[in-house]
Amino acid sequence: MNQVNHFVLATVTAAVATLATAGVAHAEPIKVAIVPGIAVNLDAARVDALSQELAGALQAELDIVATGGLEVRRQLPAEGVPPDCIARPECIQDVAQRTGASQLLFVVMIDTGTGGAIQIDTTWVEPATGKSASRPALDIAALSDARARFAAAATELLPDAPVRPKPVVGGPGPATKMAPAVPRHFTTPAKITAAASLVGLGVGIGFGLRARSKYNECEADPSHCSQSDRDGIRRLGLAADAGYLVAIGSAIATSVLFATSGKEAHLVVEPSADGLSVGAVGRF
Repeated sequence: MNQVNHFVLATVTAAVATLATAGVAHAEPIKVAIVPGIAVNLDAARVDALSQELAGALQAELDIVATGGLEVRRQLPAEGVPPDCIARPECIQDVAQRTGASQLLFVVMIDTGTGGAIQIDTTWVEPATGKSASRPALDIAALSDARARFAAAATELLPDAPVRPKPVVGGPGPATKMAPAVPRHFTTPAKITAAASLVGLGVGIGFGLRARSKYNECEADPSHCSQSDRDGIRRLGLAADAGYLVAIGSAIATSVLFATSGKEAHLVVEPSADGLSVGAVGRF
């Protein structure tokens, strides 16, 4: 009985440890929402476009889930976020609850009027702890340059967020090579079917000759050809037909296997050493 109790205890302990490990290994990433605040000389559509670019750049560079643009605006009150929301804990909590984010980036966008340049000021807020911090201002010359500028400043905007791993270039990453062409040849299965074809042909010829000989004997002396002799001739004919069918089927299989045994030269991208696997085949 004690052994059973020990076994049950060990099983439960292992299960709990497995669940705990799985919980740690599959911890959800940080969710960050880009919250539009004051906008000077900018319409809502342009603010949403820049916010979306900012969210995309942060998620590409950091191991987080970032949302912004129209997706966040739809979750906020229709009148928008109050200008003093950063100074009001209840407003911050309301925004966090609406967006489902654990961290917020409040953005202030100003069109400076200098060739379409835009200045973006950001304030980071963590609703759970009430911590907040101003981040360095960003100058965007044009919307087309926004993604690259945001990506370069990702670690400054969210310094505590883990950096998203990047594939190693030039190191032990995916390696490409040209696989040589393989001419058509008799593979092992093709050799087996070819042998079966020869055996079937031999069986067909052998039983066919035997049946022909018995048939001629009956034709020469019908009085001495019994019903059992005629049945035997019929069975020999069926055996010959079966042999010919095996020969024909095996010959067809051999032809197909031989025709598909060759390969053209093609490009192969091999898996990398760090577990990243990529495969591609191209014919030339």
